[in-house]
Amino acid sequence: MDKKSKIYLYLIFGVVALMLFLEVITPQPLSWEESYTSGDKIPYGAFVLYDQLDDLFDQKVESIKEDPVSFLKKHKEDTNANYIFINNYLGFDKTELDYMLEFAERGNKVFVSTQSVTGAAGDTLKLASNKQYTYYEEDTVRVRLNNPVFENRSYIYKKGSSYRHFTSYDTTRTTVLGEVLPFEPLKGYIKNVFGENLESANDSTKSIVEKAIEKSKSRQVPQANFVEIKVGEGAIYFHLNPIAFTNYYLLQEGKEQYVSEVFSYLNDGPVFFDDYGKSGRRVVASPIRFVLNNNALKWSWYITLLAILLYFIFKAKREQRAIPVRKPLANSTVEFTKTIGNLYFQNGDVSGLINKKISFFQQKLRSKYFVDTERMDEVFIKRLAVKAGVSQDQTKETIEYINHLRKKPVHSEHELKQLNKRIEAFFKD
Repeated sequence: MDKKSKIYLYLIFGVVALMLFLEVITPQPLSWEESYTSGDKIPYGAFVLYDQLDDLFDQKVESIKEDPVSFLKKHKEDTNANYIFINNYLGFDKTELDYMLEFAERGNKVFVSTQSVTGAAGDTLKLASNKQYTYYEEDTVRVRLNNPVFENRSYIYKKGSSYRHFTSYDTTRTTVLGEVLPFEPLKGYIKNVFGENLESANDSTKSIVEKAIEKSKSRQVPQANFVEIKVGEGAIYFHLNPIAFTNYYLLQEGKEQYVSEVFSYLNDGPVFFDDYGKSGRRVVASPIRFVLNNNALKWSWYITLLAILLYFIFKAKREQRAIPVRKPLANSTVEFTKTIGNLYFQNGDVSGLINKKISFFQQKLRSKYFVDTERMDEVFIKRLAVKAGVSQDQTKETIEYINHLRKKPVHSEHELKQLNKRIEAFFKD
């Protein structure tokens, strides 16, 4: 990597590191999402509630991170226990409700706080709640519990709350424990929305106002928002103001008393807190998901990937001229040997040819069979015969003939031919 490329690479990593550092030191905006999970410390989380449940019940509290059916199958013998569900929406199916009813029949109690009753719970328990509507950008509700022990205390919830109540329930098996109270729902509303010229408004606008006034009449009397349904030796409780159990309100002075009063109807046994059916439940907690869920970190990640991609694209460009293809040199050993042979033959130097022939033969033995040709005695002959796969008689004949020629100072053409014949026969076999 050249110096220029290193500078670009360091620059990219420097920018990414700076962005990550700025993201770490920048205060994160407060999230107002409704979570209701036991580990969330955001305003609408349930960390404070879950942290105080063990003191409130003086019992073991367990966070349940699996669906109700799987959990209740493992607790078929439990009695005097409590199963708490809190979320802005809880839609139990028929199977889940059947297991919850069986759980309650044994003397356990199921507490459900949600904004509406739908599905199997409404059909089986004959419960129905109103559709959500608000008159203000921030709806305000006032609630109280009916038991005289609580001295008719009421509690006001504004931010994040909505006016929810039961429109029907089975009076033969349902007891009303708490109510939502009138709280001047129309005071200043029409004036704030339509101004002073209401009389000059068109028919469509007047129709909207008439509907709002008609709906507002339902707020003129207290209406049930917390009920108890007896099931065998236990009970199921439905509560329509889940926002009361969040961190935001539990940290307000006096609001923890309402939660304590609501839970006073439950058993004094073990407490199971549902952390599965939550709006803020963490499905996957991998590092990459955390990055992609954070808007600033997500764009930092995308910019990093784009920078790396661009770097490889530009780095992949050819930075030098193409090297021409050159054919390898041809093997001229054979031609060279023929040339040398012709020179010796033309000069009539038979002895020189024999000596060269013997030298080439020894060189080939050393390179092919890895033998030492300095002493070609009986031991050498036996070893060479084994390695070359040639009979010992033929090997002995060839080596002895070569030793014979090496001792002679002068040679004839016949001896040259015999030497060549024996060498070719040795390697041919």
